[in-house]
Amino acid sequence: MPIVVFGASGNIGSNIRNEALLRGHRVTAVTHSSTLEPAERLTAVKADIADPQVVAKIVAGHDAVISAYSPGLRRHSAEEAAGLIERAHASLFEGVKRAGVRRIIIVGGVGSLQASPGTDVVDSDFYPAEHKAHTLRNREILRSLKRGEHDLDWTYVSPPLSIKAGERTGRFRLGEDALLRDEAGESRISEADFAIAILDELDKGQFIRRRFTAAY
Repeated sequence: MPIVVFGASGNIGSNIRNEALLRGHRVTAVTHSSTLEPAERLTAVKADIADPQVVAKIVAGHDAVISAYSPGLRRHSAEEAAGLIERAHASLFEGVKRAGVRRIIIVGGVGSLQASPGTDVVDSDFYPAEHKAHTLRNREILRSLKRGEHDLDWTYVSPPLSIKAGERTGRFRLGEDALLRDEAGESRISEADFAIAILDELDKGQFIRRRFTAAY
């Protein structure tokens, strides 16, 4: 299957890229400025996701799009990141529609998951205040999808509280709107296993027009 991966050089995006290649997909990997190592069935593209015309040109002829775009809090404040996230996703949705591609998977944030009934993680007393601005923007993107504002076969995937480099085990749980924790109370997954969950969704289409999460 020919797919496009935006944010393909990031921690999560690179794992998605590698998992897709491992499964035999043809991958167009889009980065802002990073140079990727050549690989079989990989086409690397440097582009600006905030330009819908560019997005449309890149995704045309592909079967699906996976976006792991993140502006990065190391380079931007949460407020700056919120603005970049808003512009990037508006462009992404518009560009995908122009190209006639319907299937899209958005890697979002943990903040819109429910920490407890009626309380999202971003509104909980343990969520860092300095991350709230961009987290609220990510939540609004999910809400706009649920409201039907984008006529796409979308899936929104939220990570648990902790996602780091680690072993590729293929063993994890799936959920929908509630934050998943293990028996020790930890909410975590490796980037490699998170990528498996995302590519499984691409292959199976279990959560079309729905959100899901994956954790141990």
